[in-house]
Amino acid sequence: MGDLTRLTRLVLPRQPALTLYARQWLDAASAEDAVQEALTALLTQRMTPNDPIAWMFRAVRNAAIDAARSTSRRKRREQAVATDRSEWFESRPDSAIDAETAEHALRGLSAEHRQIVVLRIWGELNFTQIAEIVSLGVSTVHERYSTALKQMRIALENPCKT
Repeated sequence: MGDLTRLTRLVLPRQPALTLYARQWLDAASAEDAVQEALTALLTQRMTPNDPIAWMFRAVRNAAIDAARSTSRRKRREQAVATDRSEWFESRPDSAIDAETAEHALRGLSAEHRQIVVLRIWGELNFTQIAEIVSLGVSTVHERYSTALKQMRIALENPCKT
């Protein structure tokens, strides 16, 4: 217990400096996460490092670089997928509406309404399941779904006005 208290007293006052150090690679929230990850790693070491402060800065650096690389890889993958597939829907000659009009109507919804519509129509989930996913009441989900459908109907009936 003595080592834990000593480490905490050594490291906690340096948390702002450690976070600033991590900000070289990460945004503010991710930098704080890297510091917390390093602190957790320090406190779970079997043997206390000879220089815990230097160890923390090295651990924060490694965590920040790893997180930045991971974020960069994820963004590259997302960009590649977005480039390969820019449309949300595939156009089919037998469709009642064209894919571009449907995408435009869906994009016109707020993110919350769009999420509910996608879960209900394409995810084929019921309102209880959707309510659980989005952390809302079933009646609220139903109301937002109905509102979204009305907005989409208007957009589909008047594609030039939206």
